[in-house]
Amino acid sequence: MKIIIAIILAMGCASVAYSQVLGYSDKEDLGNGLVKVKSENSYGIMDKNDNVIVSVEYQDIVFREGRALLIKDGYLRGIVDSIGNIKEVNGEYKVHPKYKYVSEGFIPVSFTIKNLLKSMEKWGYVDTNGEPYKLSGKIKGGRFMGKKGVVLFDDVTPFVNGMACVYVNKEGWRHIDVSGKERFILEDKKPVFRSSVHKGECVIVAEDGIKQYQENEQNKALVKKILSNTATLINMPENRVVFNEGVLELDSLRRVVKYTTGNDSIVFIEKPRKVVVRQVVVPDDTLSLEDILKVGLSPKVLRANSGGRARVKVKIQNVSDSKIEGVSVVVECAGVKREWDGDLEAHSEASLSLNISAKFSVKSIKRNVIIGITYKGDSMEQRLPVTINRYTPAR
Repeated sequence: MKIIIAIILAMGCASVAYSQVLGYSDKEDLGNGLVKVKSENSYGIMDKNDNVIVSVEYQDIVFREGRALLIKDGYLRGIVDSIGNIKEVNGEYKVHPKYKYVSEGFIPVSFTIKNLLKSMEKWGYVDTNGEPYKLSGKIKGGRFMGKKGVVLFDDVTPFVNGMACVYVNKEGWRHIDVSGKERFILEDKKPVFRSSVHKGECVIVAEDGIKQYQENEQNKALVKKILSNTATLINMPENRVVFNEGVLELDSLRRVVKYTTGNDSIVFIEKPRKVVVRQVVVPDDTLSLEDILKVGLSPKVLRANSGGRARVKVKIQNVSDSKIEGVSVVVECAGVKREWDGDLEAHSEASLSLNISAKFSVKSIKRNVIIGITYKGDSMEQRLPVTINRYTPAR
């Protein structure tokens, strides 16, 4: 009898151990009835009924702007949204190792260029439909892929505030906007570092030092503050740029958070303060508007109609997990203004249309759409460029 009991107990222990082996090493509630699971070093998504939504075979699935990349062996295989819809991606795009997420609708990826002698890896962008992003402007040193309008660089960073930093070996770092136009222009300089734009400002490091810049109406970079008149680069570990003169600390979007030299420091982005009341954390009230609201234009290239007007749609997206009540939005362009007040549910979007005056004699013009948003005493302003083509009657 004792032998039988021992065998039963041993079988029970084996069953528990076997169950642990088959279990997931990590689970994370994603909301909307979805759970991210980890098995060995692979991730997937299950629903509340334990059905597989995303096969457990991808690298870590990180959501940003309501979407996450499905990456396998470094390559982009698809995009999943917050309710489990999957968009497959065609093409062999390697995801940038530093920026494995969607930012303002674009994903930094590599393209392979092949010729008779060798193949080269260059960097560009695809949108959330997996389509290569085509720049309308020409950037010095950028490599054009035939007549497709796709421009590639030696390195790229995410789009932030409608702009991204791109690197060309012979020219150094440059800022471009979503239309491909160069921004924060510095003549006769080859910057070794440019930060992402935050509230209309950035940090640029060149041979004449480490400086904070703003931009004028001609897209020229103007010095706002000198952090150092020299810049001797030591190394660039993750989220830091180390000089003899000081250290730039960066966030995941390549924005400068703080500059430290010796015992002194300058803070550029305050860290959100977590308010705890009876062990309840209320993070949404501590986040900046730029963290919870994303702004975009559709389309970015307009065509005037016979009445001399062009219509653009402004999209304001709540990327947080909470409802935002009492948002005020003012949209302006070329003397035309539109205002909107209302609430935004979690992961929802509001759209405002603006009819812009487009009477001109040249083939096309560029305008800035200015979007001002106010919420609970915090405010943000973004200037997003649009190109308007002249009306051409059908023949």
